Amino acid sequence: MPLFFLSGALFPLQGLPGPIRIVTYFDPLSYSVDGLQGALIGHSQFSLGFDLMVLTVITVLLLSLGAYLFSRIEA
Repeated sequence: MPLFFLSGALFPLQGLPGPIRIVTYFDPLSYSVDGLQGALIGHSQFSLGFDLMVLTVITVLLLSLGAYLFSRIEA
């Protein structure tokens, strides 16, 4: 639930205090919500390319980590 609340889906991220805004930069859901807002209503904090790049990097990192950890379980 904290990831959803800090994603910007319920309220805009521009008016958040400094420490909470920094936490939202590490929330991958923030970039998906921002990309959807940019595609649907034309209002986004980041560019669509940056949103896609961040989501791609996070996906590759987490898939690699999951594959590595799974291979250690099987051995």
